[in-house]
Amino acid sequence: MLSIIVSLVYIAIVGFKVLSARHYRENFPKNTAHCDRKKISIFQPILSGDPQLPQTLAANLTPLHGATFYWLVDEKDNEAQNIVDALIAQHPTANIITMCFPEPPEGINPKLFKVSQAFSACQSDYCVVLDDDTILPEESLNVLIQELTHYQLTTGLPRYQTGENFATKLLAAFVNNNSTTTYLSLLPFMPPITINGMCYAFEREWFKSIGGFEPLLPCLTDDLAVAEQVLANNGKIRQTPYNQIIATSLSGKKEYLQQMHRWYLFANILFFKQSIKNQTLILLLYALPPLLLLFVIANGFVAPSIFTTIPLLCTLSLRHILLNASNKTNGVISLVSELIQSLHMTHALISKKIRWRSRYYHVHSNRDFRNVQ
Repeated sequence: MLSIIVSLVYIAIVGFKVLSARHYRENFPKNTAHCDRKKISIFQPILSGDPQLPQTLAANLTPLHGATFYWLVDEKDNEAQNIVDALIAQHPTANIITMCFPEPPEGINPKLFKVSQAFSACQSDYCVVLDDDTILPEESLNVLIQELTHYQLTTGLPRYQTGENFATKLLAAFVNNNSTTTYLSLLPFMPPITINGMCYAFEREWFKSIGGFEPLLPCLTDDLAVAEQVLANNGKIRQTPYNQIIATSLSGKKEYLQQMHRWYLFANILFFKQSIKNQTLILLLYALPPLLLLFVIANGFVAPSIFTTIPLLCTLSLRHILLNASNKTNGVISLVSELIQSLHMTHALISKKIRWRSRYYHVHSNRDFRNVQ
């Protein structure tokens, strides 16, 4: 009987998130009018190490032609510099400005260290911060810029390309299962509290008027820091339901674990800054479901009976239907991804050391981190 109750609670939570996100998406204004690319600058901090980096960077140049790209590279990253030089030669009509940077000082966010200086040099009306593993579709860019008419910060939804190996597929399943329901499901009831740091846009003069990136340099998570600064200055965030495509290759389980650990540690930083009300909602909607699902599955196998097997089969079937209504998923990998979320959460609570590409940090808070070996 307990399995039936737990199964019903799980399906109710997942169903609420999926239907609420769908309601928000369907009622979002369909405003994809073409925007003037000449008024837009796109900041891309670039680090080598991903085999797809050249293809991903190139994928934005033709669809977003007319915008100014700031490619921000480390002085010591010869591989990234070679990739950038080759792409500039292959795309002579693209408007690309390359900037090279030394190592940031201790306690300074390496991404914001570069973006801040590009922002100071920029004269465009609108700015987009775009990760180097992210492809920004033309329609998504149009919406981000159009929504800045009424909002001060706009962002979209990450969607991962499914890779060839298990680690990349598992990472893609995590993002694609959760991005829509995580970012959209509560928006009919409360405004956004953060943004997707892989891609966000703002109007340059307004952002400059509230201090720009300079006050945020000591912050490790740029997305949370930017969102908090905008909200603290009476700005409004617009979460759009349009996707940005993430193209990252993971070599194996070690890189997968490092990536998930970093994300969950950042999620914990956000969680502990929230009110009790928001913390309760986050726990109920996002931390509890994997535990409920694990209970239903374990009970169905450990103590098989009509009261455990039927709830198990119904739960798995309804879960598959609901998640596919939100995003197409790989059934088995999607299931594994959800079941191990609690392990990632626990690991992030215990270990404060993360790897970010070639760098290691020990993280105490968003403004308290240090380089470690």
